[in-house]
Amino acid sequence: MLTILALGDSLTTGYGLAPENSFAFRLEQALTEDGLEVQVINGGVSGDTAHDGLMRLKSLIRHNPDLVIVEFGANDIYMGLPIAEVRTSLEKIIDICQKSGARVLLTGVLSLLDLNDDYSMKFHQVFEDVAQSKGLAFLPDFLPGIPGNPDLTLPDGIHPNESGVKRMVENILPMLRSMWK
Repeated sequence: MLTILALGDSLTTGYGLAPENSFAFRLEQALTEDGLEVQVINGGVSGDTAHDGLMRLKSLIRHNPDLVIVEFGANDIYMGLPIAEVRTSLEKIIDICQKSGARVLLTGVLSLLDLNDDYSMKFHQVFEDVAQSKGLAFLPDFLPGIPGNPDLTLPDGIHPNESGVKRMVENILPMLRSMWK
């Protein structure tokens, strides 16, 4: 059986949705339909930053995942956390995962990019740089076209609704399929 740990924030955990509509649940369902014997562990906690994820990783890595999907950034960017600290937390998460034998897929939140903001531009570049320096598979946008789209979000305009989660899963599946061929 393949074990995937989806480590992230409210976008992973399924904020505002029933558990069976969370990203982790829907991803497991899609991969099972692909014929994989898989368990996807929902390691998402609403409000978490990359540092928060790092602090709880040791309790989750005990599940011995084959793959860890690392999804952070939304809370970090909204809080304006120092980019160097976010980078350090991401690198430590990746190191712990790789040391455990897990492969890592790093995801970014490119759809939250503000082209008129220097901090935002630098923030998003860190994810690409970390993925490249660590030799990781990288999905630049975990939320493709979702924020601000009322058909794909809850009333807050950011968190995905059931249709938004479906898009997130469809977005990540090709990369996951290519990793397991």
